[in-house]
Parts: sequence; structure tokens; C-alpha cells
Amino acid sequence: MKYLQCREWLEERRKNMGSVPGLDEVNRLLDEFERPDRDLRFIHIAGTNGKGSIGYLLEHSLANNKIKTGRFLSPAVTDEREIILVNGKIVPKIIWERSLSEIILRVEEKDLKATAFEIEFVLSLLIFKELNCELVILECGMGGKLDATNATESTLVDIISSISIDHCNFLGNTLKDISLHKFGIMKPGSKNVVLSVQKPEICDYFDEYIKDNDLKCNVLWCEKSRIKGKIDKKSVNKDWIISYKDRKDYILALKGYNQLENAACVFDTLDILMKEGYQIKENGVKKAFREAKWSARFEIINKENTFVLDGAHNIDAVHRLFENINLYFTNRRLIYIMGMYKDKAFEEVVSFCAPFAKAIVTVTPKDGARAIDAFDLGKCVREYNENVTASDSYEEALEIASLLADKKDVILIFGSLSFMGDFERLLLSDKMLLKEKRMK
Repeated sequence: MKYLQCREWLEERRKNMGSVPGLDEVNRLLDEFERPDRDLRFIHIAGTNGKGSIGYLLEHSLANNKIKTGRFLSPAVTDEREIILVNGKIVPKIIWERSLSEIILRVEEKDLKATAFEIEFVLSLLIFKELNCELVILECGMGGKLDATNATESTLVDIISSISIDHCNFLGNTLKDISLHKFGIMKPGSKNVVLSVQKPEICDYFDEYIKDNDLKCNVLWCEKSRIKGKIDKKSVNKDWIISYKDRKDYILALKGYNQLENAACVFDTLDILMKEGYQIKENGVKKAFREAKWSARFEIINKENTFVLDGAHNIDAVHRLFENINLYFTNRRLIYIMGMYKDKAFEEVVSFCAPFAKAIVTVTPKDGARAIDAFDLGKCVREYNENVTASDSYEEALEIASLLADKKDVILIFGSLSFMGDFERLLLSDKMLLKEKRMK
């Protein structure tokens, strides 16, 4: 099958099957290809927020040290192939086409029930094995224990990023239920575990999980008191200057308070990898931090107005988003473009943030089965802010927001990573937009 045929087949399967937690089907598919996971070494990341930023900084730090690194992540934002990266670069279509064709053939011959996500995960392992990756970073889709990525039999490092309430229909309604799912990536064979800064109760749940499962892994907690960060006032892009433990004055281009905690988690992981024998020089790490650019994670685009794109989609992420807005755009009026999904706590998000806005434009995300219609979201918003308009398209949403905005207003686009790539393309399609105007 040609690449486009493979994509059509995969997207049709995604549409028909959706998400199905569990490891039976993905293990069947891995067995069909003689368990490629057994030939790779893994860093596994679970958590609610911060997985992508941690994975990005790790991947580029390792690649800059000539350690060939594969990375599997989700969802794609700007390119459908960006879920499988090698040294931070998208894998050529010809490699996707060859490996995905083999998987599709096997799935159809054996009538396997693997979902699109499970197929993409197995595809990533085949590609990483083919390209001789020395380390592979796996980002959970959601949860951990029953996530397809947890079919791997052993890991070198497990990372637990910030945990909060999300995916309640799959993971449970309490913070403890959700935490136990995330902790599920730790198995009897787990060797090292790194935890980002967590709420106190999650620390208690973790200790209980370790004891109940008699896990003997090395555990390294991120030390919040040792994270020091300040904004570089001389930097055009308002970069962070961060210090943590023995590392001093690293420049970090990713924006937001939350990135300080993510960076500390990366530092702890690198320390473990060095103890495991990997040669990691600080110049390569500094370069990765200094040049970091991660789409739709408090991404700032300056045109006639300032636009901020952020994939915040749950209440914890939205709280962090508005902390960052207050940090970078003090006393600036806000216009929102927002779209959300039915399986998120959208009413809680709306009640928190809607009163702050000068005006709000709602959009309908592309995934019709899960998406809240722009009109219905607008009705919810109107309970907290009467200045709301439901748009028929992303293009119309940008036009309406731009018409409503004064020169100093900030147009904030958020609610899901799923449509960030579309808005980014629309904003950057103007040929008159100078590259130097775009902040990292």
C-alpha cells in the first residue's frame, strides 16, 4: 500500500474503533512481529500534564550527545507523522509506508482487533528497531497501566509527570484512581523511577503503590525547593534562566512556570542515565534547552495582535495557562478562541476562565464524536460571559477575534491540542509575517 492509502486505512480504523484500554490486542500484534520491544531500551513517561515537554527536552538533550533517540508521542499537532521521531526529526514517508503496510497486511490476515493507536505504537517500535535507536522515549496516550505503550516488558527509566484530574471516563473520578493508573507503568522489572513535582496526596498514593506492589526500583523525587528560575530581561523572547541542584544558569526557551518543573524532571532523568553509563555532556543539554521550541505549549505568535496557542484542556492545565498569562501579559485584555470535548471537565474550565475575557469565540473541534458543538459551548460560556460568539470554522474564529481585538489585546487559543496545528498554520500562512516576529 502507498503512504496515503495507509493513512486512509488507519484513520478509518481510528474513526470506527476509537480508544480501547487494555493490553491483550497490542500484545498479540507485538507477538506477530517477534516482540521488537525486546531489542530496545525505554524511557516511559506517564502523567496528566508535561509529558510532551519532558519528552522533547530529553530527546534533544540525548540527540545533541550523539545518542540516537526515538520518541513516540501523541497527539500530532502540526504533522500527522510527528508522533514518531528520531533525534527530533520526522521519519520519511517511505519508511512509514513500508512498515505500516506490513502491519496492515498482518492485521487483516489475522483479523486482529488492534486500535489505530496500538498500531501506531507497534509501528514506532518497528521503525526504532530498523533505525537502530539506542534509547526510545515512550509517551503514554492516557493512563498508564492499560495504555498500549505499557506492553513493553521492561524499562530503563519510568517518569511520572504532573498528575491531575483528566480522562475520568477511562481512568476514574478520583485523583487516587487516576494516580494508580499512571503508576501502572512501574512493573516488577522497573529499574529507575523519576517523579515530577506532585500534590502531597499523590506522594502518599505513590508510597502506598510501591509498598503494595513490593517494587524495589530506585526512586528519585523532583525537589521543588531546589528549582530556581527567573526570566532573562535581556532576552527578546523572555527566556528562563534556570538552576537546579548542581546545574546553574541554563537558558530555557520554553515558556511558563510549569516548564521549570518539567526541566528539573529532565535533569533528574539525565543524572540517572549517566549513572547507567550514557555519556552526556552539559553543552549538548544546554543547547537543547536554549533552542527548545514546542508547538502549542504556550506558543506566542506576534502579528497585528499577539496570539497565544496552548493545548490546555483540563482544569489543572488551564490554571497553569492563566498563571503564565499573568506572568507574560500583565494587565493585557484577553480574547479567547476555545473549543473543547465532552469527555473533559469543560464546565469547570469555562466557569473558571470565562469571566476574565473581554470576548470569547467558540469553535467545534474536528472529532465530531467527542467534540462539543461551538453553539453548545457558547451556551455554557454565556452563563459566565455574555460576549460570546459561536463560529462556523477556524478561519471565521480568527476573523471574529481579530475584529474584536484592540492592538494591545492578547488572543488566546486553547482547549485541546487537536486543533492547535490548524490555527498555527492559519496564523503563519501570511507571507508578510516576518520570521523574527515569532517567539520561540
